[in-house]
Amino acid sequence: MRVVLVEDHHLVRKGLSLLLEEGGHQVVAEFASAEEALATPWEAEVVLLDLNLPGMGGLEALPHLAQRAKVLVVSMHNEPAYVARAFALGARGYLPKDALDQDLLEALARLSQGLRYLHPSLTEALLEGQAEPGPEVLSERERAVVALLAQGYTLSQVAERLGLSVKTASTYKQRALNKLGLMDTPELVRWAREHGLA
Repeated sequence: MRVVLVEDHHLVRKGLSLLLEEGGHQVVAEFASAEEALATPWEAEVVLLDLNLPGMGGLEALPHLAQRAKVLVVSMHNEPAYVARAFALGARGYLPKDALDQDLLEALARLSQGLRYLHPSLTEALLEGQAEPGPEVLSERERAVVALLAQGYTLSQVAERLGLSVKTASTYKQRALNKLGLMDTPELVRWAREHGLA
C-alpha cells in the first residue's frame, strides 16, 4: 500500500520508512506537521499519524486526514479515552509506539482488508474505560488547573494563582487533556463544568 507519514521526529520517520519498505509498502510522503500534510496534495491508502505534533495536534487533524485515506494512529498515548476519541474521529487503527514491527505490518494488512485494527495491549484497557473518565483520573494539580480554567481564568492567571510557571501549568493542562481524551481547552472546560469542577 501507499503510505503517508505524519510524525515530527525525523529518526522515527526514517525507521518507519525502512520498516514499511521492507514489508512491501511504499512511503509516498513524509510530514513533520499536520498543517503540512493537509496543505500538500498526495494520494495514498493509509496515513500513519502521530498525535503529539507541533501546532495542530493529531486529534484535531484526524477527521480531515480520514477524508483522504485510512488513518492508523501510532502514538505513545495509550489512555482508553484517547484511543476511543481517535476512533470516534475516524481512525481505522491504533498502535502504541512500543509495539513490535510485525504489529505495524499486521495493522496495515487488516486495514487493506477493510478491517479495523486495535493493538491487543489496548483492547482490555479500552473496554474497561468505555465510560467517560471522572475527576478521579486527574492528579490534584491537574484538577486545580482544570477547575480554574473552567472558572474563566487564562492559563497565565491559573499559573499565577497556583504559584506555577506558565509552562508547568500548560503541562498539567495537556496531561489532563490526554487522560480525558479531549482535544482542546473548550472541551476541557465543558467536561469540568459537567463534572462539578467549576
